[in-house]
Amino acid sequence: MDKWLSHPTAIKIISLMIGILMWAVVHFDSEKSPNTVANLTESREIDAVQVKPIGMDDKNYALRLLDPGEVHLTVSGSRSDFLIAERNNDYQVTVDLSQATEGRKVLPLKVNLPRGLELIEVRPSNVTVVLERLLTKEYDVTIHTEGKPGKGYKTGQPVVKPNRVHVTLPKDQMNLVASVGGTISVEGEEETVADKKMKLAAYDQDGNELTDAVISPSVVEVEVPITKPFKKLPLQVGFTGELPEGLAIASFKQSVDQITVYGPQDVLNTYEYYDGITIDLSKLKRSGTMELDVVPTGDIASVDPIKVTFEYTIVPVESRVISSLPVTLIGLSDGLKANISLPTTGTVDAIIRGAPDTLAALGVKDVQLIADLSGLGPGSHVVPLEVHLPRFVEQAPNAPLSITVDITDGTTASVTPTDALPTDGQPSDGSSSSGNSTAPDGTDNAADGGSGKASGDSAVGTGNGTATESPAAGGDAASGSGNGQNSLSGAGSSNKKDEAKE
Repeated sequence: MDKWLSHPTAIKIISLMIGILMWAVVHFDSEKSPNTVANLTESREIDAVQVKPIGMDDKNYALRLLDPGEVHLTVSGSRSDFLIAERNNDYQVTVDLSQATEGRKVLPLKVNLPRGLELIEVRPSNVTVVLERLLTKEYDVTIHTEGKPGKGYKTGQPVVKPNRVHVTLPKDQMNLVASVGGTISVEGEEETVADKKMKLAAYDQDGNELTDAVISPSVVEVEVPITKPFKKLPLQVGFTGELPEGLAIASFKQSVDQITVYGPQDVLNTYEYYDGITIDLSKLKRSGTMELDVVPTGDIASVDPIKVTFEYTIVPVESRVISSLPVTLIGLSDGLKANISLPTTGTVDAIIRGAPDTLAALGVKDVQLIADLSGLGPGSHVVPLEVHLPRFVEQAPNAPLSITVDITDGTTASVTPTDALPTDGQPSDGSSSSGNSTAPDGTDNAADGGSGKASGDSAVGTGNGTATESPAAGGDAASGSGNGQNSLSGAGSSNKKDEAKE
């Protein structure tokens, strides 16, 4: 047996049989009887093969129409070739647009089939294409925010880098572009949203995205400031203590007059000025500069600037008298009337202290005297004065100011006695005497007219104040305390005049 198998003729016969068996297996048709072998080639219908445009200048043109987009193929080939083609989906139908220009064109199709298959027919064999020229235009980038930041915080204006981009669209769509940008969320944010990358889109006026738009660059960096509400306020500087004796501030300049404060809006609404700085004057002994921190107070989160510089000049103090200052009466109850009885002029002189140049520039209008009559009823009252002075000017110490005010209820008539006579006799030759008078402070003043014995004696009483009597030979002089002046003069044999003054 071994010799037979090793014989060359036997080996050839066996090889031929194996080859015939393999051919039969490959070409065996399972749909027919086991003894039937399939034909070598066959034809098939391939539906809905996509048409692919190639070669188009997509920088200058856009494909607006491709009709039809699918075609029907009739091809032939062996079963094994069809199996391989279906597995790899190698049916390709293309239309060459490399030579096409703007407008409508009818172009032929090109079919590429898998290896081993042959094209019998393609339906249709041509397609219609429409190319639209592309336009490019530059637009500003608009970023919108959505959501609410943390409580009390505010969203600032988004910052975009770059803030202008180029949009490319077919000519018939370019006019539809209303905005280019995107939307970023700031929900719950309490710090600036920084280095946020965003993909841009083009939108029409209704907010619909134009999907055909080509944007360059298509991604930008966005920063959204998140800040506390703020308010600009005048900076009010407070002072404590007093300068060393004998010194005054001639000038005081601060680097800023306003500062910006940050905090919840309801807190900011309560501020009209900001007084976050207090200076102790007792520590200032010579001219110089200082830099102080502006301290946030209460619910204020932060301030800007955080430091303020002050430049000041200190000089020896001087005093000055400002005369005839008017007095403003406040607080008088309804139905009452008030009159300044002392001083009778209704004005007051005040002694003030400060730097020489500051004092020299002051006038009557720069000093305000206030008398508060709140709670005072009818009668005569001594009322202290409040003195309002410019900054770094003060009232001289140990020189308080006051006035005497007569308050009436508006219905009491004021009667001035003019016919009062002395009790011990009648003045002769038309003489008159003032009798007793009452000063505003309630003091009774008496001027005794006496009894004029010599001819030509006369007595004259003039209001309140010092009473002076010049009697006839050896007469006595009587003075009464009070305000104003009472006088009595007589002509006699004696020329001697005695005066008594309060």
